[in-house]
Amino acid sequence: MSSTNRRKFIARSIGVAAATTTYQTAASAEESMPAFGNRAHIFAPPDVKDDLIRCFSVVLGCGAPMALHAPGLAQPMLAFKFPGGGSLSVEFTEDALDLQRARRGAWMEIWSGDPAALKKRVLAAGFAEVNYPATNTFYFAAPGGQVLGIVSAQNPAGGELKNKP
Repeated sequence: MSSTNRRKFIARSIGVAAATTTYQTAASAEESMPAFGNRAHIFAPPDVKDDLIRCFSVVLGCGAPMALHAPGLAQPMLAFKFPGGGSLSVEFTEDALDLQRARRGAWMEIWSGDPAALKKRVLAAGFAEVNYPATNTFYFAAPGGQVLGIVSAQNPAGGELKNKP
């Protein structure tokens, strides 16, 4: 990030922090502030189950999944715990979006201490890169079509929007 971009980022951050502080003091003590959690749930077709397990267990380093038996499901959901925090559960169903439509769903980020090494493992495992021209982030399609981005845990916003020429 150039020093100009860094200054703009810091200036915006200060503005956001000031606005947030003002809002927080105006909110009553009983009100809670919304925030994204560190858990996600996706749907995938049953025919990608083995590849999805390999993706999360081996390539992304989550280890073996936990099976979650829920009433009314034909097969258990699988839950993966990320070594750096957070978790993802997967429900396998024939009603899941197809590969192309899944790419138009929510995209999720994976924070990594070594994004270049993780990107190398993902590509070596044969997962398709998904190009999105607006950012510098590396995205790939997991089995089932879900799009995941790999960003630096030290600077998650570092690969953000590309600057116009």
